[in-house]
Amino acid sequence: MKTIKQSEDSSVKSNTAEKTKRRNLLLFSGSWWQMKDRLELFRWSAGFFSIATILMFLIGLLYISAYRLPGDLLSIIYTFTAFTSHFASLSIIAWVALIFPLIIFLPYRKFIISVCVLLSSAFLCIELLDAQVYTSHRFHFNLLTIRILGWKTWGFGIVYLFILLVFNSFVAKMSWNHFVAARKKIWLTVSLPLTLVFLLFTHVTHMWADATGYVDITRFTTTLPLFYPSTSKRFMIKHGFVDISNRRELPKKFTSSGSEFVYPQKPLEYATANPDKNILIIAIDGMRHDMMNSANAPRCFDFARRNGTIFNNHYSGGNSTKMGTFSLFYGIPPTYQQYVESHKCSPVLMDRLLQTDYGIGIFTSYKLYAPANLDVTAFVKIENLRLETVIPDPQAPYRNDSAITDQWKSWLDQKRADQPFFGFLFYDALCTESYPPAYKDRIHYDDAMSEIQKKFVRYQVSLQYTDSLVESVLDDLTRRGLLDSTVVIITSDHGEEFDDNGLGYKGHGSSFSDWQIRTPFVTIWPGKPKGAVERRTSHYDIVATLMKDVFMVTNPESDYCSGKNLFSEESWDWLLTGSYFNFAIVEPNLITVQFPGGYYEVRDKQYQIIKRPQISPNIVSALSEMGRFFKQ
Repeated sequence: MKTIKQSEDSSVKSNTAEKTKRRNLLLFSGSWWQMKDRLELFRWSAGFFSIATILMFLIGLLYISAYRLPGDLLSIIYTFTAFTSHFASLSIIAWVALIFPLIIFLPYRKFIISVCVLLSSAFLCIELLDAQVYTSHRFHFNLLTIRILGWKTWGFGIVYLFILLVFNSFVAKMSWNHFVAARKKIWLTVSLPLTLVFLLFTHVTHMWADATGYVDITRFTTTLPLFYPSTSKRFMIKHGFVDISNRRELPKKFTSSGSEFVYPQKPLEYATANPDKNILIIAIDGMRHDMMNSANAPRCFDFARRNGTIFNNHYSGGNSTKMGTFSLFYGIPPTYQQYVESHKCSPVLMDRLLQTDYGIGIFTSYKLYAPANLDVTAFVKIENLRLETVIPDPQAPYRNDSAITDQWKSWLDQKRADQPFFGFLFYDALCTESYPPAYKDRIHYDDAMSEIQKKFVRYQVSLQYTDSLVESVLDDLTRRGLLDSTVVIITSDHGEEFDDNGLGYKGHGSSFSDWQIRTPFVTIWPGKPKGAVERRTSHYDIVATLMKDVFMVTNPESDYCSGKNLFSEESWDWLLTGSYFNFAIVEPNLITVQFPGGYYEVRDKQYQIIKRPQISPNIVSALSEMGRFFKQ
């Protein structure tokens, strides 16, 4: 009897194991019924997400309501294709990344339908909240705004989510009856290729428009969330695919009065129509704040101590050339840069220079059209603008720096004697570690030095050469008797980091530490007190001070910039600074970094991550400043 019992138990176990094996084989081998079940789920989910995409389109019309539609046919076609392909591609990505794997590995109908309804409702709810935030403030929904949004926003969000859950549940049932039971066509064979064609057209067209400065196309870029069209300006210009001569043409149909960008916020009024001071801005690419001393820039430092004011706690509005120079000339946060560039909005400072018949001399060692894009922003209205400095071979940044120094002096020789002037000299040798052969004797390496330390030595030697060029410019002004009537500003677009915090950050554009955003700042300003200033100042203050003290504008600074007068006693509590793809809110002891896609992090003064940070109350003011120059 025992043997028979054991035999029966063994048989049961064998049958159970065989059934388990067969079930596993059915799940992964593509048997008919399993494959049929999956195909039904594929068919249903494709139909369901198609309807969800239509809902995304409808909600997306809120973004279009905040966007002034273009008037020409090409721009209208671009807007349509960019709008439709963007939301369609987001829906496809969500389906492929989240739903497709579930159907492959977990073909459970009720579970997958529930997940689809929940995800679709959540995504649509976020899109709806983002559209409301964008139409009100002109920035998109992110984790930082999530933490500071008020209870009303979350109340609306909960209501939206509930309504969408109910609606999508109905859509899910309808989709099953329509696309699975009735086997109606989904038209994926048409919609998917069409989406790809639209995407290709959108990105190629934007590449061309960005290179040529076609405003009615490029201005759409900031409108949609997670929308990053392709650019290849330097490649297309280098290989002759576009005619750069047309790039700087001002838009014929665009007017600031009809724009959602209100800059300045009120018409500017002036106490005098005839300013009597010259202006010279000398920017040394990549010069960080601790380099303005007797060891690294002895000539500039000595000249500044004797004749000017040294601001020891000065910050750029960016950690890159594009954003640093933008804050210098516009005095508003770099989050506006893309909008300003796509619309070719001239800064109030340059507008006033042109209105008062200033002679304008722009001499830059590097290209104006890349990466800073100054040709279509700060200098867009300057006629006969030289886009780059071309010298005979061999090409070298230090030789370009020497050339623009000589060209500046020659320009002064030819300028009308009774005409005030504005000059901008942009030196590039420092950032590229370029110096004449004679300076090689100053390079001294220690055997124990790392490569980054050796790089820093070359950086210092390059600065010593640039310092000699700046000295010759200042001496030339003195020789001409112009120093007493000229406002001279010596600064940089951004700093430069050499892994100073031991966190692996190098160069610029990679972090918002003091090494990359804190810059030297010297003014030689007739009639202003000399000495050192220790309070916090920024590039935003340059426009405010020039407009007030040179051009005698009577409007408050808030009408046209985000800064304050450099010679006031005010120090900033927070500062917006930007990079090519993200931005940061900098406070004296905290740095809040916002990344594309919504992620953010908070760091301390040494750029160490704070694991459980408290949100500063200054964040609200900073976010408000990001939208202040848009119509509310």
